[in-house]
Amino acid sequence: MRRVLLGDFGAIVRAGLDDLLRAQDVEVVHTDEAGLLRQLVDALPDVVVLDLDREGTAELVDRIVREFPALKVVACSSRRPRMRVYPPFHRGESYETVLDAESLVRAVGD
Repeated sequence: MRRVLLGDFGAIVRAGLDDLLRAQDVEVVHTDEAGLLRQLVDALPDVVVLDLDREGTAELVDRIVREFPALKVVACSSRRPRMRVYPPFHRGESYETVLDAESLVRAVGD
């Protein structure tokens, strides 16, 4: 079973992401931005999902991928249907793609 650490999103977006991922047999662990780095060690997730539109997300992603290079990070926009995917061991590479239920499930599951 994949484990996803779900970052700080608004309540409605968080509930939708939680329902979508749990329906795919993904274990979801919630955290806020302040506790995220500590939760990475405690939860040992396969993927981290963050809000692309939150201030400081780019810096947080940089820190996560530097300190935990084996993790995949998916940053989803809560304002537009886009997501940025940082594959494991990406060395600074990422790609942006459409955000819909199918593409998010695929990004988390790969």
